[in-house]
Amino acid sequence: MGRRKRYIIAASIAAIAISFALYNAAQSNPYKNSKVWNFDSYQQNSLPEIFLPMQQQQQPASGDDGGIWIVKSDELSPSKPNVLAKLSSNLAESGYSMLTIQEDGIYSSSNLRASVKFKIISEEKEQAAVGLIVRLQDRNHYFVLVADAANNRFSLCRAEPERLICTQDVDVNVTMGQWHTITAQVATQGIAGYIDDRLLIQRYDQHYMFGQIGLWTKGDTEAYFDDLGIDY
Repeated sequence: MGRRKRYIIAASIAAIAISFALYNAAQSNPYKNSKVWNFDSYQQNSLPEIFLPMQQQQQPASGDDGGIWIVKSDELSPSKPNVLAKLSSNLAESGYSMLTIQEDGIYSSSNLRASVKFKIISEEKEQAAVGLIVRLQDRNHYFVLVADAANNRFSLCRAEPERLICTQDVDVNVTMGQWHTITAQVATQGIAGYIDDRLLIQRYDQHYMFGQIGLWTKGDTEAYFDDLGIDY
């Protein structure tokens, strides 16, 4: 019991320290630039060249299929009329589909705030998890904040070759067919994760100190994304 108590106290102190460090990072180095993709200026049923699909499989990859990512119309989207849709490919059930932004590498800052709105539209609840990627080095090295509707869970996970390690999990209601928001605050001291503006995750982790942002789905999850934004 004494060891558990010491662990709880240490974890609480660490959370306070991370929160303080993240706050100081944002205040001492305020974000100077911002960018938002609402996908409304892009042609429907296409994928702009700046977005690169890829896939990470739990087993060695047999191909580069990253699921079907296209811009399409959704009149119920937060910013009408378009969304970025991840649709079924029937080829990604054992891995993770990802989409990254290829735009001169200017989003590789170690201090940033990113967010995205999402709606899971999968018919099967077992395929119902989406995420916001930060600090992406390549398809096998990144962090992702995962909203899992199948298990009503919000997690911070770190990708390594052939595995995904979830270092922090929080119970939270993620409703399928409803719009939610994931937000990540990233600094050299750690990563904080929000869902629907609620701070639920704070983690000290200095793996992959720089990297891009992106979108993520588990298996063959179908989902809509809107208002992907970054302050850096």
